[in-house]
Amino acid sequence: MLVEINRPARIGTMLCLPGDVVLAKREGVMCIPPQLAELVCKTGEIVQLRDMFGFQRIKEGVYTPGQIDQRWSDVMEKDFSKWLNDHIDSLPVPRAQIQELLKERTW
Repeated sequence: MLVEINRPARIGTMLCLPGDVVLAKREGVMCIPPQLAELVCKTGEIVQLRDMFGFQRIKEGVYTPGQIDQRWSDVMEKDFSKWLNDHIDSLPVPRAQIQELLKERTW
């Protein structure tokens, strides 16, 4: 039953405010404040690409899981950048977006 419109809503222990972006996945639901939505999306794309790189390099025996799961060395970061450029057309993130992410790289 609809009680109010444009008012905070509590879903379980989570508070969802008007304007929040709701992300629902099998693992759960979260409300993202609108001012953080772009950052969350960009960070998610970077994490996805780094995971793909990490899984491939572990499978190839280039790095160990311990190396991938800790802060990457400069050599690993350069390897990741090269990997991105080598696979730029086959990745799930569009080429233009990858190039933009690399320009503003703060990770």
